[in-house]
Amino acid sequence: MTTLADPQNAKTTESTLIDSLLAEQKKLTAVERFSQQHENTTKTVQEKSYKDLIPIRKPSTGEQYSFAVDLDKCTGCKACVVACHSLNGLDNEESWRDVGEIVSLDTTDKQTVTSACHHCADPGCLSGCPVGAYEKIPDTGIVRHLDDQCIGCEYCSLKCPYDVPKYNKNLGIVRKCDMCHDRLAEGEAPACVQACPTGAISIQLIETDEIRGNAAKQSSIIPGAFRSDYTLPSTVYSSSRELSGSMEAADERSLQPSHKHTPLSWMLILTQLSVGVSLADVVARWLDPEWSSILQIPLVVVAVILGLVGLASSVFHLGSPAGSWRVFLGLRTSWLSREIILFGMWMPALLAFAGLTVVSKMSVHLPSWLPEIQGSWILLTGALMVILGLTSVFCSIMVYADTQRAFWSLEKTTYKFIGTLLIGGATTLLLATLSLHEKTPVILWVIMAAAIIWKALAETISLLSASETNWSMAKKSALIQLHSLRPTLLLRWSMMMLTIIAIFLAIYSPLFAVVGILAMLIGEFLERQIFFQAVVTLKMPGNLER
Repeated sequence: MTTLADPQNAKTTESTLIDSLLAEQKKLTAVERFSQQHENTTKTVQEKSYKDLIPIRKPSTGEQYSFAVDLDKCTGCKACVVACHSLNGLDNEESWRDVGEIVSLDTTDKQTVTSACHHCADPGCLSGCPVGAYEKIPDTGIVRHLDDQCIGCEYCSLKCPYDVPKYNKNLGIVRKCDMCHDRLAEGEAPACVQACPTGAISIQLIETDEIRGNAAKQSSIIPGAFRSDYTLPSTVYSSSRELSGSMEAADERSLQPSHKHTPLSWMLILTQLSVGVSLADVVARWLDPEWSSILQIPLVVVAVILGLVGLASSVFHLGSPAGSWRVFLGLRTSWLSREIILFGMWMPALLAFAGLTVVSKMSVHLPSWLPEIQGSWILLTGALMVILGLTSVFCSIMVYADTQRAFWSLEKTTYKFIGTLLIGGATTLLLATLSLHEKTPVILWVIMAAAIIWKALAETISLLSASETNWSMAKKSALIQLHSLRPTLLLRWSMMMLTIIAIFLAIYSPLFAVVGILAMLIGEFLERQIFFQAVVTLKMPGNLER
């Protein structure tokens, strides 16, 4: 018991323990004082300090979730990257969220940019996937990758202009951000949103019409990114500062070559050479009924070997080839799916053409119940095979032209692929006829010379973009060839010249025919390596080397 003095009444009162505890309870704790302060403060002031990280309701019809990024709050700390990596259990070299930087060409201004999947309204990854390994969830608009469906072809990485799908070597598939859809379903914010210390990232609801409107009003979601009208990205970047259109990615002037894709290089040149050889053989048989019977079997065998090796090499590009049988799932939207299916139809037709040719020329005795093989059957089978082969090569062209990359435009890809087809067919026939001292049709010389000159001029003209004043993707591709890929470029030109020289010297010795064929193969392979490495990688702006 304590005694307290009342200074006014000069009286002495006694206080018990209960009185002390009751008096202490009347004092507000820190949390209570904080709450009371905000209860007595206007709503406008509170909104400056607090906001919802995710919407309080689910998307309704015509709406979807999207990332909203306040660039004024982004410090580039990469807490979002770490949180995403930890929550999703990513491998050491794997990242579903990136932090880059854009810089001004006129001033010292710069801005950090955080980005992940933009969950586009018209996702290129989904339309390009040959096996249906992507889905856009109707209720939320989130674009999900279905890991168990993926075959690791990486075509989605080429179709996405923001470098979102990331290939995992250990798993043999690509993976990407799914906006932590399982957390959103439970009312929890995605890992990156929850981890951002400045609240720069949040989830908002956005109407599909608004996404299309934003794509029409601004060319790209942020300076340095690819144009928005291609896939209609939903992410909204905001800033109180006006970000100049002249700003570009911090690594824009880097001349780092892209991935080689060696198996694809072999697949493309060998299948195109095979189609070229078989096309030349069929046309020669049709134009000249007396076309050397000695050459027909060797040429068709060469076409079959080139085609089989080419198609087999494509398997080495797949991380999980076991699921390739599902390629028909993307037939409606994916050029890659169409290419695979058509090549799958072309090879049996080529084998049938080869089989009929061998049987007819070697006088093989057929069972009595089989009809006699006629020349018209062989030409009809050959025509079907040529049509399927040319259509397959067209699909190969569209596979790359559809990615919207300047170096892979329809025009540039066509002259490369068709040029390989014509060079292969004409050169093989020329060397074959010269080596066997057969009469060489003049048209073969014309086709071979025209194809080589055509490719040489086109490749030279593309290099002239390096001297352009304004920076462009074409200029960057030309500079990559002239600097980073200079040894490959010089060797490619050397092999082209050696091919021409060897063709003329084959008149004197069959040995030069072998040299010519090898030089042609090496030269076309080097050209295809340049085709993949000199392309400008489309991705979100930043200082990350790919």
